[in-house]
Amino acid sequence: MQPEPALRRRAPVNATLRLSSVTPPRNIVRVDHEGSHTHAWRVTLQRWNGITVKTFSDSVHGGKRKALKAAREYRNGLLLQHSPLKHHVWVRTRLRRNNTSGIPGVGRYEVAANPNTGRRQIFWLASWANERGVRHQRKFFISSYGERQAKRLAITERRRQLNRVCAIKCTQP
Repeated sequence: MQPEPALRRRAPVNATLRLSSVTPPRNIVRVDHEGSHTHAWRVTLQRWNGITVKTFSDSVHGGKRKALKAAREYRNGLLLQHSPLKHHVWVRTRLRRNNTSGIPGVGRYEVAANPNTGRRQIFWLASWANERGVRHQRKFFISSYGERQAKRLAITERRRQLNRVCAIKCTQP
């Protein structure tokens, strides 16, 4: 006697996907809170030092799908106002609080080259993210270039790489 084949559940051919099973678009989240009877889509967009938040209620817009459509249209309008390219450049070039060199992406570091002997390496480091967001860095040793030249080379390398990334981003659709 042969064992019965495993039964598989298959969705009916005419079944439609429920909206909750679909991943919502970027910058849009679903809010379903039974306690406060809140059922809506929320658009959140952060650009520069500000955050824009707007909620699109199902009851106001005539249903879940219509509220999502209104949220998408609002989000698309915001993205047209705030260029993603300008935002990428801003993120890459903003000066953070813990920066000691005064130039974003450039810093002076001292590390133990050999913990047994106590020998230390001192260098200026240029760091950047390429067009895909992958982090890169290049060291300029003070022992090879001297303090001023190492810092100057690190700043130049950072600017060169940032210009290259921005040029690539500008040509992408």
